Amino acid sequence: MRLILLIITSMIFLGCASVPHEKKIPQNNKEQPIERLSLEEFCQTNECRKDVHIKFRTDGEPFEQKMAMYWPRVFDGVISVLPGESFYVEGDVANGKLVNLKEVPKVVSPEKTITIKFSQMDEKAMMMLSLSNPFEDVILKFNMEMMDFSGNPHQTSSCPVMPGGSIYESWPHAIPELIIKNPVAKPKDEMESLACIY
Repeated sequence: MRLILLIITSMIFLGCASVPHEKKIPQNNKEQPIERLSLEEFCQTNECRKDVHIKFRTDGEPFEQKMAMYWPRVFDGVISVLPGESFYVEGDVANGKLVNLKEVPKVVSPEKTITIKFSQMDEKAMMMLSLSNPFEDVILKFNMEMMDFSGNPHQTSSCPVMPGGSIYESWPHAIPELIIKNPVAKPKDEMESLACIY
């Protein structure tokens, strides 16, 4: 069976190039190859971003790039956010996790719809992320990674999102792409920590 590994975190400034090697992982006490697909191959069978226009300020020259297609905002439990994007993600809470994540064009089920916005402060390189928690009985906590201009991920801290609340995370520099993953959704008394950590 053909297994697919989405390389969502490494392609923003590498264009549409294929990843040329395979990686093997243990599964059922056996090693099976996982094929890495190019952006074009992946988008043939999956819903991807189209006509993407990225524009943001840096400490030096402004950055601007147009792409005919790019990885989806939500895939396999991972959320990808580009500068200037604002969108909605639905999810369900199950066994202490946020599952069944999917992007939706508008809020139809407000009780389970997260609002995400990633923008820059006026005339500055500083970036700000806002993320809401629509659930009334659980705290949300994500791992976040910043992508650099070479496509490498760097862990960054993030705060838990209280029930019915929002967080506002900020960074003093430009971020080409932010990856949000490993969503935990638990009542306050079941959370291991309420600290702003990775």
